Amino acid sequence: METKLFQRRYDLDWLRVLAFSGVFFYHCSRFFNTAYWHIKNAETSGIVDIFTGIFDMWGMPLIFAISGASIFFALRPGGAVRFLRERVLRLLIPLAFGILVLAPPQIYLERLTHGEYSGTFFEFIPHYFQSGNFAWTGVHLWYLEYLFLFTLVLTPFFIWLKRTTGQRALEYLSRFSARTGAIFLWAVPSALVAITVDPFGVMKPAPPEAFLRLVMFPLSLIYGYLIYADNNIQQAIIRQRRSALIMAMVGTIISLLITVVISEWGWKFSLPTFVLVMLLACLLIWSYILTFFGYAMRYWNTNRQPLAYANEAVLPFYILHQPVILILGYFIIPLPLPILAKYLLITPLAFGITLGLYEYGVRRVNLLRRVFGLKAQKSDSPSAVLSVQPSPSPFSDETHHQPKEVRSS
Repeated sequence: METKLFQRRYDLDWLRVLAFSGVFFYHCSRFFNTAYWHIKNAETSGIVDIFTGIFDMWGMPLIFAISGASIFFALRPGGAVRFLRERVLRLLIPLAFGILVLAPPQIYLERLTHGEYSGTFFEFIPHYFQSGNFAWTGVHLWYLEYLFLFTLVLTPFFIWLKRTTGQRALEYLSRFSARTGAIFLWAVPSALVAITVDPFGVMKPAPPEAFLRLVMFPLSLIYGYLIYADNNIQQAIIRQRRSALIMAMVGTIISLLITVVISEWGWKFSLPTFVLVMLLACLLIWSYILTFFGYAMRYWNTNRQPLAYANEAVLPFYILHQPVILILGYFIIPLPLPILAKYLLITPLAFGITLGLYEYGVRRVNLLRRVFGLKAQKSDSPSAVLSVQPSPSPFSDETHHQPKEVRSS
């Protein structure tokens, strides 16, 4: 007799919570870096630029890789239609809510603070639906839109990987990746894409951001799927996690030095130098991803009491956090305070308000749970609402479980 036990992959849950926490702190700091944003502080900081630049390198690639791993567990044989239906409920409904409800105040504050509009918010609402104002991606919710698009396009490929021929290809990749250092060569395809499109605008003007998202992030989604599709690949990442960490730290320092050199003295890139820089940049990003996955799989595949609550809260918190941050920033940024004081005011206030909206609104009302991509509670009784049970990922199907075969006779 052969049975299968299923062990939940808590490392994925921890990684998801960590990655989206990073998004929250990143957005709280966007008032103070030099890049354009919805609301800007009069004074900006190069130190903030460094931290936001580091997160820019690995933040979204890591999140898409986590989403790819979630797809591996959610997509079951013969369940493609059900899987895609779940994607609509968990991604497109929250996106539509964000576009119609949460995006207008964000666009209004951007136009108001940049001197592009004067008037009340209610007077602005008709203008929101005009060209140039309407946020098709839901402002900060572009991740949901692109994740759905990538999933729709790549689902046939993921289904193929679960079939016999796909399994053979996966076994070959597994044997190759098990060799020492081979897992780092996964950065080469990303580098080839980067060399083709030049995302940093080294040799030519950088392409539009929407185009870069379309061409750069699908590989991260695929890689996340492949990592959790094969145990040998996971073991290779765990074994080489320290090497990945060292490469990420050294690469970050080198990239910062190169940035300083270019900004101070300029640097005219030849084609070979450009190719080398793109390869090193993609290797740096991949090293960060391997570091997070390696340490998470080694140390974080354990359950802790706050995890179930935090994992369920991730999607509603992500949807709500930026409007809250911008509204608070609108009132706090004009105050005559230093950057650090403003950041320390905005961050805890935004966290508390966003968490409160989830806890006392979204989490307890089944209609809102559906709107924010969560499943309805089976019972509306206070005991059911207040209890914290192991919950599914908001970006996956019911489970993130790794099958483990046990033979008995």
